[in-house]
Amino acid sequence: MRISDSRLRGIYNDLLKKSATLDDSAVPQILAAVGDSSRLSFKNLLAQLSAPGLTKQQQLDLCLGGMTNNEKGDICQILDEGEVPMSPTARNFLEALVGRSALQGNDPLQIIVTGDQKNGIAGIAGPNVTIEAINLSTAPGSRLHVDDTMVIGRTDEFGRFMGSMDDVQEGDIIRMRARGADGKVGEWVTMRAGGISAQDTRHAVVALSRVGLADAGAGKLKLEAVESRPLTEPGARLQLTNERTGEKTVVTADENGKLAGAVMLNGKPGDVFSVAATDGQTNTDFAVETGKLIAPGGASDNLVVDLPDPAMCKDELDANGNPKFELKRFSGPLFHNGIAPGDVEQGYIGDCYFPAAMAALAQAQPEVIENMIRANGDGSYTVTFKERDWRSGGYKDVEIQLDGDLWARSWGSPIYGASGGDKSQKKMELWWPLIEKAYAMWQGSYEAIGNGGLSSDIWEACMGRDGAHSSVKYMKPDSLWAEIKDAVDNKLPCGAGTYGESQEALYTNSGIYANHAYSILGYEERDGERFVTMRNPWGQSEPAGNGRDDGIFKVTLADFQKYYQSFMTVRD
Repeated sequence: MRISDSRLRGIYNDLLKKSATLDDSAVPQILAAVGDSSRLSFKNLLAQLSAPGLTKQQQLDLCLGGMTNNEKGDICQILDEGEVPMSPTARNFLEALVGRSALQGNDPLQIIVTGDQKNGIAGIAGPNVTIEAINLSTAPGSRLHVDDTMVIGRTDEFGRFMGSMDDVQEGDIIRMRARGADGKVGEWVTMRAGGISAQDTRHAVVALSRVGLADAGAGKLKLEAVESRPLTEPGARLQLTNERTGEKTVVTADENGKLAGAVMLNGKPGDVFSVAATDGQTNTDFAVETGKLIAPGGASDNLVVDLPDPAMCKDELDANGNPKFELKRFSGPLFHNGIAPGDVEQGYIGDCYFPAAMAALAQAQPEVIENMIRANGDGSYTVTFKERDWRSGGYKDVEIQLDGDLWARSWGSPIYGASGGDKSQKKMELWWPLIEKAYAMWQGSYEAIGNGGLSSDIWEACMGRDGAHSSVKYMKPDSLWAEIKDAVDNKLPCGAGTYGESQEALYTNSGIYANHAYSILGYEERDGERFVTMRNPWGQSEPAGNGRDDGIFKVTLADFQKYYQSFMTVRD
């Protein structure tokens, strides 16, 4: 191979001697070597090509103005015969220079991934844009939607970025996009992580709580999604084996990790299905079971006592008004290893104010919870709430008697509130789901409590103490800090609520969610900075960098005032 342009030959031979890769950092020199002319020197052209904020198309246009046919031939030789390895983006640039292909990455919000992911996620886009991503392989294990991204990096003035995500393993599916300063986002780019280890070892994660089985009649059962979050990773295959008949059915998740529609299975009420999954790399023989699904309507255990149950939310009823789920009898202990915020997990119901209130109460005054619920020894329980007595100005007791029946999903876990630990029928800690059920009975139904509310109302109902609210927006930082400290120091339950969905853009990539209630568990002053310890009632999903995903995280007081609309507690 003979390169006619002497400067280009020198640059190329230097890369060859150093066993270097012709990547994006070397492209400006290549362009300057073939684009210089009597009117624009190599040095001046290189300075223009390296100017911050210049798009790829602008760089290309600068070069084309001075490139000769001989220099074009030199570039073709490098592309066809060159021994220096080239990055995909550098090759595309040179191919676009000689007219062989369209220039990729000219859109500042278009991401091009470069290299493997051994040391992180690298690539190029426009200069000074934010790169956000979500791991679609692990997302089903949390409460994330497919667009609940996190910021992994920001491009520099030349459009290069290097980002990192927690717990990315070989073969994981990563979805990314770029976001400009004006909030506009580019197209999604999906990639499979590689170069991290020798092989893919992570089995496909499956959230069985997000599907349900229903009797469709005529010996058929309908498998369908019961919520909008992903069931598994994109393209994963699920094998459902009817343990009664041995029949196997395989379904494939769509590009968002969801069922493409309802799936009809042969079976009858009470049938148990073993579920196994593969991502095409691991568990391809479906040998490892993910879990089980049980078709509602089978024979029930003999019950010591059977009391009326609150109706489900409307979303959990079919077109005929019948429940899509069935009641299961839970008989675990009321309390296990004491009472703690981690005992509380919000279920598939819009009552975040309730579990947020109970987790805060568990942190501040667990004895209140212990005293408000008791087992009666016959399979029933009594929960005692407080109701305002307008005649006396105080509060009076309201006792609700209930049994251990809870509306449950096909795989066994309660559809509404559940314990943070073991969720099986005979082992799950019951104080939280039973208090939630009792409150639904008192208010009329799960629908009645599942459309938002105030945590302070729950504290009033549990403690018989008046609630207190403050608008965070109009408080001075020192005054807000004093109120938070006073509540925590005096062991008063407290929490905060975010702004409504009209301000959802405020929470993009923050790990905090709009129209949501949170518990306040404590505060901390460190190195002159003030922090508030928060808990998401989901028991997971939090801002990045806060340790294990248990829903507990710290925010600065400044961020607390930015993201939270209200501060709630009870009067001392």
